[in-house]
Amino acid sequence: MTSHALAQLAPVTALLDQGIAPADVPDNPDILRGGWRTGAVHQALDLIGRADPQFAGRSFTAPGHTHLLLAEAPEHDCLLYLRLSAEGRPVPEEAAEKTVTLTLTGTSDVECYRHRGDIEDDHPWLVRTFGEESIYACHPGTLRTIETSDDGCQLVLSRTPLAPAEGSAPLTAYSYREALGTAQRILTAALPDDDTTEQVTA
Repeated sequence: MTSHALAQLAPVTALLDQGIAPADVPDNPDILRGGWRTGAVHQALDLIGRADPQFAGRSFTAPGHTHLLLAEAPEHDCLLYLRLSAEGRPVPEEAAEKTVTLTLTGTSDVECYRHRGDIEDDHPWLVRTFGEESIYACHPGTLRTIETSDDGCQLVLSRTPLAPAEGSAPLTAYSYREALGTAQRILTAALPDDDTTEQVTA
């Protein structure tokens, strides 16, 4: 079932193998042409409905955002997380693994820094806002701050488990279910009216 749910997202996993060289572009980036968001929202809702409660202990919340492990996809050699807004102000952190993010709803504000001196000076060298139906990659070692809008919900793909940042806390089974319910409501609200009739609210 997970394989079927990820059928449309399979080309995105090629981005996980992309290096930092400008010429290193995956052979099949068709999804980058757009038009994928509604299908990806439906797939995320399907995965939410079948999420393993044991994923709670491998999900975590930190100042500014919560990461929910949604599915393991060994056939695609990746893990899928949902990232939601959370209480607190996000802080700069160093990426420990390569990730690809698909913005399903809301916005994702990203600030990147060359070194910690830039953080101390509050002088990011790259500032980008990614809106709905945006896709972006983050390489290991990147110093960045990610801020998700209150109505934001993003799919985050990684080859390896995401490393909780300093100050993070694992989710309990209850808080995991609560967060899944929040994600379900956000995603369902983002669908066209004629697409929401078959969705079941948590």
